[in-house]
Amino acid sequence: MKWSGFLIGSLAGMAAAAYVAKRRPGMFAWASSAAGNAVNGMTRRAMGAVISRKFDREAVHHAAPKRSGASAKESGDAWGQIEVLLNSDPGVKEQVDQIKAEAKPH
Repeated sequence: MKWSGFLIGSLAGMAAAAYVAKRRPGMFAWASSAAGNAVNGMTRRAMGAVISRKFDREAVHHAAPKRSGASAKESGDAWGQIEVLLNSDPGVKEQVDQIKAEAKPH
């Protein structure tokens, strides 16, 4: 994008905002509040992602906890359900087999 296009668009946006603020003050207040909430939400999600990555990296360095018999059984049951779902759709089964074949070391 060229700077001139950016500046013209910014000026047009400011003019439109001034027009709406003069004609319908309630709508302008609502729109500015909604925009502020959207920016705050994006900021929170970005900070959460940064913090999550930091903790994920730290978690990789620690040893994984050993599974108890109950969680190992639940995990086995979950894998069984996944296998049943994969086998129920031939197209998905074919894609899974293709991915497994590509992932095998040569």
